[in-house]
Amino acid sequence: MRRTLLTLAGTALLLTALPACDVGLPAGRTPHREGNRLDMGDQPKQKPQRADLFGGWPTGMLEPPSGAVATHEHPYPFAENEAELAGQELVNPLPASPEVLAHGQFVFENVCIACHGAQGAGNGPVTALFPKPPSLMTQRVRDWPDGQIYHRPLRGQGSMPSHSRQVDERDIWSVVHYIRKLQGELPVAPPAPSAAPEAAAPDTASPDTAPPDTAAKGGRP
Repeated sequence: MRRTLLTLAGTALLLTALPACDVGLPAGRTPHREGNRLDMGDQPKQKPQRADLFGGWPTGMLEPPSGAVATHEHPYPFAENEAELAGQELVNPLPASPEVLAHGQFVFENVCIACHGAQGAGNGPVTALFPKPPSLMTQRVRDWPDGQIYHRPLRGQGSMPSHSRQVDERDIWSVVHYIRKLQGELPVAPPAPSAAPEAAAPDTASPDTAPPDTAAKGGRP
C-alpha cells in the first residue's frame, strides 16, 4: 500500500513538472524544441516586404495610383531631346550672389572639372581616356539660355550621362551662374571642329575616254 502511494505521488509530481520542461518534441520547420508550442515562424501572419505569387507589389502595401509622386518631389518635365524647350521655359531662380557663385564653383570643381577642365575648355583629366567634351567658352554655348545649360547635366548629352543623382537643382543652377562668370572673364573659344566631310564620289568616266583595253580595240567592247 505504501509503495502504491509513493508511485502515485511520483507520477503526480512528474505530470506537474512536464509543462515546464522541454520534452524534446520538434516544433514546426525550425530545429527549436519547445514542447507542444508552435514556432512563431509557422504562425499565419502578413509579411509586407514579400511579393505576392504573381510578382506584384508586396503583400500589405497599396499600389500607388498612376502618375503619383511623393509630396516632396517635383518631376522634371523635359525629355533629354528637349533642351531648346527647357531653355525657353526655365529661368534661373537663384541670384548671382557671392554665396551662390561660391557654391557653383565648389560643385564645378568637384563634379564638372573632371571632364570640362578648370576653365571649361573640355580638357579635364578624364578626357585622356574618354571623348573630349566641347568647350563651354564657345559662342554657341554663350548664346544658350540658362535653362538650356541647366538641362544638359540634368538629363545628359552625348557621352555625358545624367548627373541628377549626384547634384540637385540648387547645385546645377549655381553652376550655371559660375559658368556665366567664367564666360565673362575668359576669351571666346573657337567653335568645335565639325565632322570631316564625306569623301567625294569618284568622277564618272568621260564619254571621250575609253578604258585602256577598249581603246586598244578601236573603242569597241
